[in-house]
Amino acid sequence: MESNELHRLIRKYLQGTVSDAERERLLQWYRQDVADDLLWEADDPNEEERVHDRMKDRIWMAVREDAAGRKNNIKKSGLKPLLMYASIAAICLLVLGIAFWRAGDDMGQALVATSSAEQTENRFVLLPDSSRVVLRPGSRLVYKTDFKGATREVMLVGEAYFDINRREHQPFIIHTGKVKTVVLGTAFTIRAAEGEENVQVVVQRGKVRVEQEEQIMAELTANQQIVVQGEKKAPKKQTVSAAVGDTFAWTAQDMQFDAQAFGELTSRLERRYGVEIRFKNPDLAKCPISGRFSGMETLEEVLDILCTARGALYRRAGDMVEIDGAGCL
Repeated sequence: MESNELHRLIRKYLQGTVSDAERERLLQWYRQDVADDLLWEADDPNEEERVHDRMKDRIWMAVREDAAGRKNNIKKSGLKPLLMYASIAAICLLVLGIAFWRAGDDMGQALVATSSAEQTENRFVLLPDSSRVVLRPGSRLVYKTDFKGATREVMLVGEAYFDINRREHQPFIIHTGKVKTVVLGTAFTIRAAEGEENVQVVVQRGKVRVEQEEQIMAELTANQQIVVQGEKKAPKKQTVSAAVGDTFAWTAQDMQFDAQAFGELTSRLERRYGVEIRFKNPDLAKCPISGRFSGMETLEEVLDILCTARGALYRRAGDMVEIDGAGCL
């Protein structure tokens, strides 16, 4: 299939306007593209459903690759086509004049990122070093406005997924009560519910060291976890099963959707990223849109893909975002 024709069909697919014949052409493209990896059984209805799901993933990969290849050709100012990724995402967070968690340290003021107990959605946080965090509802993360010094340190209450930028000479440290997790660069989850002694650390990739009161409890690598159960119980270190991906699946909660009204989706993004999103053209808010994200994307990365699918533009100023474009075509 020619590249221009493929892009046209993908756009219609994401907009929810693709015909049955066009959808079949996309399926044929998908089957041919992964012919060496997929055993296709046309008469198996379950396989048909699985292929549709995999095709959605492949389509989104194609859209992302196209966006990445074209983003450098677009000016980075004013109202812009949504194929350019911003270098830094400005996250709107509440600034509180509180002392950092270590007594005696003059750490100054800190930013507090909170996913409140009343919310049902996760909260995305971009840290000063561009590391990414997704907080589960009811969780709380405390961190400084910059990561100057020998270490990068945060405090967590609740559960969060961390994807940390590697800095060999500046370890990343997460404090959860008396348990400290030290990492150079990796992806993992930590669960430390408020009022409970148990702390669980699960590593997706990389390597972390878990300490308690300066004592090393364990060093974990990919697909390993540890549960620290308080001072009187020995920690339990074990290898996680092959279904470790299920442990991290919650990060994509509410970030996979099919033919949802653009306006409904942006309301969800407002809560996740702490911004206000407005449509210059109200008709655009009614248009259907589909998307599949991991949950670790910045707001700009999400809007780049979604607005490209609808042929829209956006402008961001602080915590205000305006989207403009034609209505449903």
